[in-house]
Amino acid sequence: MKTLKGIGGSKGYAAGTAILKRGQAKPEKYAVTDGAAEEARFRKAQDVCEARFAELEERAVRDIGPDEAEIFGAYRMILRDDAFFKKAIDRSKSDSVNIEYAIYEECRGVMGMFEAMDDPYLKERAADIENVCNEVILCLSGGGSDFAIEAGSVSDVIVVAEDLTPAETVKMDKSRIRGFVTEKGGITSHTVILAKALGIPAIIGAEGIMGELSGKERLILDAYEGTVGINPDDAAFADFMKTCDKDKELQLQYGLSAGQPANTIDGFHIDVLVNTGDADSIKAFDAGKCDGIGLLRTEFIYMGRSDYPDENAQYEAYSDIARRASGKEVIIRTLDIGGDKQLGYMDIPKENNPFLGYRAIRLCLDRPEVFHTQLRAILRASSCGNVKVMFPMIVTLEELRSAKECVEKAKRSLRADGLPFNENIAVGIMVETPAAALLADLLAKEADFFSIGSNDLIQYVTATDRMNDRVQYLYDSCNLSVLRAIRMVAQSAVREGIPWGICGEVASDERLLPVWIALGVSELSIVQSQVGKIKHLIGRLSKAGLAPEIERMYALGSIEEVKAFLDGMLLELREAR
Repeated sequence: MKTLKGIGGSKGYAAGTAILKRGQAKPEKYAVTDGAAEEARFRKAQDVCEARFAELEERAVRDIGPDEAEIFGAYRMILRDDAFFKKAIDRSKSDSVNIEYAIYEECRGVMGMFEAMDDPYLKERAADIENVCNEVILCLSGGGSDFAIEAGSVSDVIVVAEDLTPAETVKMDKSRIRGFVTEKGGITSHTVILAKALGIPAIIGAEGIMGELSGKERLILDAYEGTVGINPDDAAFADFMKTCDKDKELQLQYGLSAGQPANTIDGFHIDVLVNTGDADSIKAFDAGKCDGIGLLRTEFIYMGRSDYPDENAQYEAYSDIARRASGKEVIIRTLDIGGDKQLGYMDIPKENNPFLGYRAIRLCLDRPEVFHTQLRAILRASSCGNVKVMFPMIVTLEELRSAKECVEKAKRSLRADGLPFNENIAVGIMVETPAAALLADLLAKEADFFSIGSNDLIQYVTATDRMNDRVQYLYDSCNLSVLRAIRMVAQSAVREGIPWGICGEVASDERLLPVWIALGVSELSIVQSQVGKIKHLIGRLSKAGLAPEIERMYALGSIEEVKAFLDGMLLELREAR
């Protein structure tokens, strides 16, 4: 068996038949006489591709999640970059060549320039430009954007490619795919992000693998170690399957833990809930395998429409989930859209800094009629289950008070209409900005609960774009600035006697779990697939025993020191399993 080494991007084990995805062919070059007609062809293709990207964005929001779908919004921005495509249009006219060939040549020039810079961020940016150009060229050439997997009879497929675009990844038949292997790509590439969200093992950076395969080989993937085994003999395959079986046994233990209470060795209880807000995860929600919903994103109700959803449409969606939760907690986050998430009917102005702009609670307070409709629907749903309401992007005490007054106004209107709702519905906030963390002592006096939105909090505390590879070394959950901010929030919540939780990727990070327990976390809101694992680990830890250890961690200095300290604790935990 030949073994190639790469980097484990999305962890797991996989075995299956190799299906190769070849690179896109160079477009044919031919002479043209009407440059204006070529530009018109491009403009038409530009519109078609923009519609495709919008469709893929909605599909990714529905099938995977809103964070993972953001890349398609970025692709639409690249597609409308007139400065770049004008060069291709001018080249088509000056050289009298077809527009798809001119785009290809301009793209090759940009790729060569970025590759010469030896900069990880720019290389990732260049890959995005190439992906957009390839989609336009496919459209101009009359091709589609689908990657059709070969060999219809093969049920266990390992897709091997030089690289995979987010569009290709989203559109694949996930029921047959067991893993991805690519020659290119970084650990923070969009394909890796999507693979993680889909729960598909992926290995990236396996240089030369396309040259080693002709297709239909048997492959075994260890995406923990980043190794690909090609055509293992029966003995090697049997050994690999034993490893997979052990992993399955551990996953079975996790599955059994999912439906059980999560209590530490010394009796400290933590609710482990799930994040949801796309069609598939809502459909798959099983109240028996978690402690409820810690974050219900409501944006999915607003997507794919030509106008705002009315109160009854929202009520039906929220109440259905509340009933299915069977009395378990359902925290509904009010609309968090704007800036980077554009919906045509909302008529939101384009902004230079959308993550710092007109979005979330800012938009809702500015459009009281939209907010009022949603709050009435949420309040009505509270009569059907254990519903709580949560405001995103709070940065001032005034915002919280204004939002709470909107809730009271909605209550008064429902009383006047004789409609039932929970008069004592809990009203909380997402703590996802440095402002909210610094004001946590005051906010805790007026909020019923806190939920720390870790993805945005890390981004804002470290002033780091989480989609920018060039500054990824700063976007780190083990940065003490982030950990200190979370401790500040936790201490304020504990002093005021309100529950606090964490949602986002760090909520299910094994390395950081001891930190959250030591700080007295009430709830962890994570993806459904991680619930059993986290509950299993909680049952092997002691809050009282962790507290002094974590205080030692807070006295450290660098990110690497913090990671080494926590990894040591994690190793002891794994050895004790």
